[in-house]
Amino acid sequence: MTTVIPGSPATASMRRLLTELGETGRTGALHVGGAPGGVLYLVAGRIAYAESPASPGLGERLISSGRLAPRTWRAVHAEGRGSHQVGRVLLRDGWLGRNELALRVMTVIVDTTHVLLQQAAAPARFAPGERHWLGETAGLELVSLGHLIAARLRAVPHPRGRRKRVTATRP
Repeated sequence: MTTVIPGSPATASMRRLLTELGETGRTGALHVGGAPGGVLYLVAGRIAYAESPASPGLGERLISSGRLAPRTWRAVHAEGRGSHQVGRVLLRDGWLGRNELALRVMTVIVDTTHVLLQQAAAPARFAPGERHWLGETAGLELVSLGHLIAARLRAVPHPRGRRKRVTATRP
């Protein structure tokens, strides 16, 4: 069953939706429409994972960094996907340590949420109870995430006007 968040998208920003879901301790998936769109998975009000076509996911990052071979990732994903325990399989079989998995998941969440928070007017719907295949691993508090995203947005260079070319003159 899908629940439409009251006030979405016309009257509430994405940040407000996330704050409301976090404060009420909701578990499920916030599907964000628009381009590129994506999904934020929450467990007890904390973001547990995020995905969007605009941001590489955990598997893509592990493979592209050379951390896991594609064949290994496919095997781990196939084993854990149905039971929502891919993260546990990675840990159990020693492919990643707990801290490394937490940091990699946090990076995916921050990058993806950065993209989704820029879509303040995008339609959003919440699906209570929907879980991600990764499972519960290293959820990030929404308050902490807001600070990370705000810092990232401040770090993005603003477009600059055309500079005058200054030439040195000799005395």
